[in-house]
Amino acid sequence: MVLIKMKAAGAVAVVLAGTALATGAVLPIPAVAQPTPKLTVPESEAATAQARIRAINTKTRLVTLSDASGKTFSVTAGPEVRLNLLRVGDRVDLKFYRAVAFAVTPPRGGNGVPANTDQMKQLILQPVEAPGGVVLQLTQISGTIVGIDMASHRLDLVNPSGGGVFSVDVTNPDQIQAMQSLNVGDTITAVISDAVAVTIQPARRRWF
Repeated sequence: MVLIKMKAAGAVAVVLAGTALATGAVLPIPAVAQPTPKLTVPESEAATAQARIRAINTKTRLVTLSDASGKTFSVTAGPEVRLNLLRVGDRVDLKFYRAVAFAVTPPRGGNGVPANTDQMKQLILQPVEAPGGVVLQLTQISGTIVGIDMASHRLDLVNPSGGGVFSVDVTNPDQIQAMQSLNVGDTITAVISDAVAVTIQPARRRWF
């Protein structure tokens, strides 16, 4: 999922008035543009974990970790995380918000090629806010589904070009409904927020 990359533009409605008033004609009043709903990562996406640090990118603030089972995952360190106090190999406790998919487009016509709509292009222009005021950016990704958990509304994806498995949660009710049409093996396009860590601290006890 990194510092999400693009901003949304607003719309302005203009109402014209003039000579029509003198003739008694009534000009139609344009509908007032509705504000774009604010995109947020819900508090329900908060999670805690014990992990070992595998890599730290101080420029992008991306931290790669592995849990007790050996599964590797990455989080973007939030502004309160002091990367200068962390080292590769450290065992840490962290609180983070999972990656969230704000749009999922199924394959087109069964040929395995994901659709790429203008709506998704517009979506990635919008900022996203996680609890605590952490501002995220959206990223458009393509991945092959290797796991579907309808109970948790979670998709496990892998880059078709290679790489590890990563998970994204679907929180929008319409998108959750659309998950029923997806199958393992489908290659999809999704607009997601990166997983973001609120805290990463030395582990209080040795978990593994």
